[in-house]
Formats: sequence, C-alpha cells, structure tokens
Amino acid sequence: MRRFRGMIALVLALVLIGAVAGCDKVAAVATVNGEDISQEYFDRVYQQVLNQMGGDLDEATALSYKQQLLETLIESQLITQEAEKLGADLSEESVEASITALMGEMDEATLASTLEAYGMTVADLRISVRDQIAREFLTEKAVEEFEVTTMSETYSLLSHILVDTEESAKDLYAQLQNGADFAALASANSTDTASAVDGGSLGWSPSNAYVVEFADAADALGVGEISVPVQSDYGWHIIKKVDEYAAGESIADAPADLRSILESSSAQLALNEYVQKLWDEAEIKYIDESLKPSE
Repeated sequence: MRRFRGMIALVLALVLIGAVAGCDKVAAVATVNGEDISQEYFDRVYQQVLNQMGGDLDEATALSYKQQLLETLIESQLITQEAEKLGADLSEESVEASITALMGEMDEATLASTLEAYGMTVADLRISVRDQIAREFLTEKAVEEFEVTTMSETYSLLSHILVDTEESAKDLYAQLQNGADFAALASANSTDTASAVDGGSLGWSPSNAYVVEFADAADALGVGEISVPVQSDYGWHIIKKVDEYAAGESIADAPADLRSILESSSAQLALNEYVQKLWDEAEIKYIDESLKPSE
C-alpha cells in the first residue's frame, strides 16, 4: 500500500540501484548539471520496478510512477555529483571493497545470477554501490551542516481498513456511520493483517509514503474524519486520520511517538535539507517533457 517510493525501495534493498549517467551520446530522458540519465537505463529500471510490482499499470498510474522514478534517479545523480565534488572516495577500489563486503559468502557466479534475476548486471551493481557510498558520505556532511529543528513535511497518523470488495467496504463504512468502533472493525475485518492487529493503525508517515489514491484521500481528511471507500491496487480502503503534524512545526513539540521517529531519522532529515539545496541550485533539463513533475 506504500506508494512508488516504497516499491522502488524493494529493488533498492536488493541491489542498491542508483542513477547512471550516459557516457556515450545516447538518448536521454533528462540531464543533471550536464550529465545524462539515459533512456535505456530509465526504461530498464522501470521494468525492474514493474516486475517487483507484479504487472502492468494503467496509463495514468504508469506516468505518475515514471515521474517519481525519474525524480529518484535525478536525486541520486545530484547526491553522487556533490559527494564527488566534496572529495568522497568513489574510486574503483572503494567500490570493489564495498561489493566484497556486500557479497559476504556469496561467490561471483551466485551474485551474477541473483542480479540477472532482477534484470541487473554486475556493472549496474558497481554504479549502484558507488552511489550508495556517495549517499553515506553526503549524509555525514549534511548532519554537520544542517541542524533540523522543524518538520520538513507534514506527517499524518492514519488507520485503515482494507477489504477485497466494494460491497464489503460500503457495508463497513455504513457501520462506521452508525457509530461502530473503527479499531474493532479493522481488527475483525481488515485484510492488512499487519495493521489489523493494532486496530488498523499505520503509524506516522508523510503522505508520499502511500500510493496515490490512498494519499489523495488521506490528504483530504481532517483530523478525526473517516473517508468513503477508496480503491487502490491493493483493494478497498476506509481511512481514518487520527492525528496530523504539519510541515514547519517544531520537532521538539511533536507528539512523543512522532518525535521518537523523527529523532531516530535526524540524519535522513538533514540529508533531505541538503538535497533540497542541490535541487534548488541544479540545472535539470527534462528531455522527455511528459516526465517533468507536475507543479
């Protein structure tokens, strides 16, 4: 139910995918400070993500996901460029050492076979590991430069009930309108067993952690409100917004459970701030204008 970033994270976790600049004059989807992101590589990574998701998407959803993918690849390119400029060790020796550590007891043949199963090559892995080294290096720099004290984006505390059919969703929604307890209905009926055991709670997250249909419905809710049934690729959802904490608010004043999450991810927040600065200063050209994000 997490949106595209959650989907691509599955691939990232397995093979540490990163952006790649075109070395030869090949078709590009975008350029980042003069460096290409090739059409061939973009298409290949997109296909890997589709494979992880288990099938094709309708045209509108596919376009949205492609835009988010390109944003992810551009961001990776920006991070690698900045890390290299600041003196990160992105040498072949450093990359090979990291791959050796990543492989553990795995031999080269098994590694190649594993990568092939995900449509990757060892060369792709080298590029990806290089980008991961760059990200870790820049995270350390970001923590030194930025002290994050305010929320960079709005977080919501959401609960949901997930069922397979619209009929079931409408029946549960009617019960809620007649005063039924949301947590009790979630525990008894939701097919999302991970959240059902906690009364449907999904915990604190920003909206962009969820698929588009779910996120849009959640964003439209006020605190305490319950959505009408909403369909996504996962089924039919009924969403309740339990609480919300807005961008710009003080982290120190956030609810304790949210503050704990934020403090544990302070390094990521610092990196977000640094990367936003890179975005603001970057010269990005979208060769394929359809992949340019909506304003």
